[in-house]
Amino acid sequence: MPEMPSEVTLDEVKERARLAGLVIPPARLDLVRGFLANALKPIRALDTRTVRTVEPAVIFNAGGDAGGGPEPRS
Repeated sequence: MPEMPSEVTLDEVKERARLAGLVIPPARLDLVRGFLANALKPIRALDTRTVRTVEPAVIFNAGGDAGGGPEPRS
């Protein structure tokens, strides 16, 4: 498994913002980079090999009614 880089680069911040459709002023990129680095610390420190998976996995179907919920009110 490739190791995640410990630093969040400005290019990574720009790419994540672009993918999310966000416009971040250039003067704020370094501030956002710090926020993102702090937010990702616990995730990047997690060794997923030690996490036990639970089956069955949840499946989301956006095309249909799951049923079982309350009837819509008219």
